[in-house]
Amino acid sequence: MKTNPYMTPRDNQVASTMTTPVGDSRQAFIGHNGEVNAGSKAELLQVISALIDRNDPTMTEAEAVSREELAKVHENMVTAAFSSNEQLAAVGGELADELYITANRDGFMRRFLGRQDLSRGNIPSTRMQMKNVVAVVASSASQIETQIVRDNDYYPPEFYITARPYIEQRDIERTASDILEQKYIESLEGIMVQEDRTWKTMANATVGIANGLSNFVGQMTPTNLGTFRNTVTRWGIPARYWLIANDIWTDLLADSGFQAVIDPVSKHELLLSGQLADILGMTIISDAFRHPEHKVLDKGEQYIVGDNINHGQYTDRGGIQSQPIDGTHERVPGRGWMMSETLSMIIANPRSVARGLRV
Repeated sequence: MKTNPYMTPRDNQVASTMTTPVGDSRQAFIGHNGEVNAGSKAELLQVISALIDRNDPTMTEAEAVSREELAKVHENMVTAAFSSNEQLAAVGGELADELYITANRDGFMRRFLGRQDLSRGNIPSTRMQMKNVVAVVASSASQIETQIVRDNDYYPPEFYITARPYIEQRDIERTASDILEQKYIESLEGIMVQEDRTWKTMANATVGIANGLSNFVGQMTPTNLGTFRNTVTRWGIPARYWLIANDIWTDLLADSGFQAVIDPVSKHELLLSGQLADILGMTIISDAFRHPEHKVLDKGEQYIVGDNINHGQYTDRGGIQSQPIDGTHERVPGRGWMMSETLSMIIANPRSVARGLRV
């Protein structure tokens, strides 16, 4: 995985130098090959849990970059951006590219929904698997609608998702930390996190259309997970993902029955993208390693999501665009960027998703 030039670890310790109790000894979290160190499935589950408890998106030794050196590079980039319109546009373009890479790698929405790329002259179109179904459509990043689709083709509306990372002149003089990293984190909340929150709102709106809300008292077990999974598979739709809040991960450690059916991920780079394990034919996804402001799941929340052929679609028109802005736009001395993307989103089949709460 490429080391992100805008995102630095929250401490300078490299994952391969961190140790955690495993059995009666201590060993490094991550080996030099990028694999999680564990001698058995049970130990691997424990190490993943320890990494989640740290809530620390650490890097492997090969990916590690000195925070001091990286902050200096970013300081020079900001200085150049404040002295040249060309450099301002160039830095904004690089930032937009990194935001797009991260959203495609780590975002829930982009993982769950099928993708359609649009060019000039194209309009969004979704081929419905069945006619006369109730679809859930996003008409904006904050507005969701349900409607009956009576034809095999549907044309969802496009809308904008935006972020405005802006560096005030006084922040350069007063802030000792990495300003560009801060703006990257803010921008991710405006772009990737908003995409995921929009999908979550859409998924919540499907409750009661085909699948009801599943409430679970106490810890999750293989039995009630199987029942929850069947909410989707009973319609003949393969269950592809189990999206969980990170507190539910502890249930997998507490019940020995889970260890017989779970296949935890050992690649550190996959863990950081939110992929924790495979179970019952599903990939377990979580926001466990995200920055606190980037988490979208509340405690106890979980979803079963079908394969994207049966689930829905999003369209992407040209990725994330960056436009320089300055004090004439913001009425505050400084410089920054207007980040925007043009999307459409539709859950075409409410049967393909089920929401659950552990209470």
